[in-house]
Amino acid sequence: MAFSLGHFFKFLPALLACSALTAWSDPGPSGDGLLVKAYEGSEFERMKELGFVQLELPTGTPDAAPGGLGKTQVLEGYVTKVDYSTSSLKRSTLEIARNYEQALVDAGFKLLFKCAGKARNCAKPKFDPVFGEFPYADEHYLIARATDKATSEVLTIAIRVPESHHHHIFVVRAKAMDTGMAKVDAAAMHKGLEQTGHMALYGIQFEFGKSTLKPESAPVLAEVATLLRQAAKLKLHVVGHTDNVGTFDANMALSKARAASVVDALVKQHGIAANRLMPHGASSIAPVATNRSDAGRAENRRVELVEM
Repeated sequence: MAFSLGHFFKFLPALLACSALTAWSDPGPSGDGLLVKAYEGSEFERMKELGFVQLELPTGTPDAAPGGLGKTQVLEGYVTKVDYSTSSLKRSTLEIARNYEQALVDAGFKLLFKCAGKARNCAKPKFDPVFGEFPYADEHYLIARATDKATSEVLTIAIRVPESHHHHIFVVRAKAMDTGMAKVDAAAMHKGLEQTGHMALYGIQFEFGKSTLKPESAPVLAEVATLLRQAAKLKLHVVGHTDNVGTFDANMALSKARAASVVDALVKQHGIAANRLMPHGASSIAPVATNRSDAGRAENRRVELVEM
């Protein structure tokens, strides 16, 4: 499954968006490059580059059900998280949050959604935080989006002010990741199957949390079809794999549905005989990397061809 913003911090029930801003740059201890300065007097604690990930952002008050996200939006981008301490300041979480909100508005941001956690109306989902556990009784949340005039990149800022005298700023730089860097053609697939009996295909991409193939999967599917036409006797198991985010059963269903989508595309779009392909789901039981890191989870999300 795709990475979720829920894995960055424990609760995220807010969304804002914004219009034009100046060019984006990497954030520093003072907040430079975050499109909003760190609260005056805050102490820089840490910065974490989360890399290019796919996020599911809540866009409204979460569902009452445990873990319910309510209305959400999927966003892809390069994510940076910066943590600041306000323990030396005699300021309430409300005051800090309002200052950030005003700074965003003054910079031309359009505020779409905000909420506070005092009544737990926006602190219901339970997520694994990146850095420790935080109380949520008096938390405030802001998320803002902008389009960089210089680069046309879509930028998203998430600001979290928990009760524990810390606050966190997330910057999502929504630009296309480098693609086409590792091309696997029919010849490479044939060689891989001959040598190991299986071949991982990372160029096959799906919509977030779904079995719907993305358009960018077409070139890889065409190469698989070429392989099958060149090797007329070859039959393949098509196996979907996920990371361990979410339940095992849900991942099993998703992985099998994705494998079935690949088979369906090869049969209907490329004329491959259905009896040469068998879809399977493996959920998260066959990882090729650790699921404890973003990079590892991305490597585990794949479709594999296995020779029958």
